[in-house]
Amino acid sequence: MAAPIVQSGWVVVPQVEGLRETVYGVKTHYVHAGDGEPVVLLHGAGPGAAGATGWRPTIPALAEHFHVYALDQIGYGLTDKPLIEYSFQTIVNHLAGFLAALDLQGVRLVGNSQGGYIAMKYALDHPSRVKQLALISTGTLAGAVGILMERGRRAPLPRFDGTRESLRAFMETIVNDPAALTDVLIDERMELALLPGHQEARRSLLRYRDVLATDANQLQLYDVTARLPLFTLPWCMIWGTDDRSAPLDPMGREMQKRFPDAPFHVVAGAGHQVQTDKPAECNRILLEYFGAPSG
Repeated sequence: MAAPIVQSGWVVVPQVEGLRETVYGVKTHYVHAGDGEPVVLLHGAGPGAAGATGWRPTIPALAEHFHVYALDQIGYGLTDKPLIEYSFQTIVNHLAGFLAALDLQGVRLVGNSQGGYIAMKYALDHPSRVKQLALISTGTLAGAVGILMERGRRAPLPRFDGTRESLRAFMETIVNDPAALTDVLIDERMELALLPGHQEARRSLLRYRDVLATDANQLQLYDVTARLPLFTLPWCMIWGTDDRSAPLDPMGREMQKRFPDAPFHVVAGAGHQVQTDKPAECNRILLEYFGAPSG
């Protein structure tokens, strides 16, 4: 079977709630491929993150059975980057606007890292539009149910200072396979990381993370400790044995213990981006979980 053609698209998200008091028209970029029921891929939060750069090995494999969408979330990639105060809920609301703009129903959501939290928070807020979820190395969701890491148990993410060297150092922390960190990937992420507004958006999110430690009103919006045990839609987790950013032990294992009804898949040798380190294994897990025909 020939690989599905990956296409690039744009949609204007007409209403994104929670961005100060203004309703913004956010021009949103996404790549998509395949036919069938929709699968939406949600990238993480690093410099130069985007739908295409975060999910390149995943898109064609899933597109053989589904219509796959990998969007650039607000503040990332080629999507608009309004100069606002960002929060996780900002990104959730942007995702809601994106799915509404394309009228996608019964979606399967796949999220990596911060994108895993965005996927689950959207599903909690809009369960009627979601069919299944698969969350990869989602330390952000673990934090939202009170699973916190002590200092020294996770590798600090190198700070991106605008140089190619700092971007590569960041990527080497979340991707373990050196062969996956090609010059093409680094160049693509570097170009996106230097786009106007991207660094401002990332700094705003970092400030928001600090606010969560002191502002109970913001914390209750992020926290899903009480809500997630009541969630009945099917979801699974995928974790790499060698994840240094959100370590399998104790973070992943504690998530497995807290939510025993959610299938928990461990991928040997994979780091924080399981889909990049071990794409064949990650794709197999996703396709099996989503019920794609074998063979």
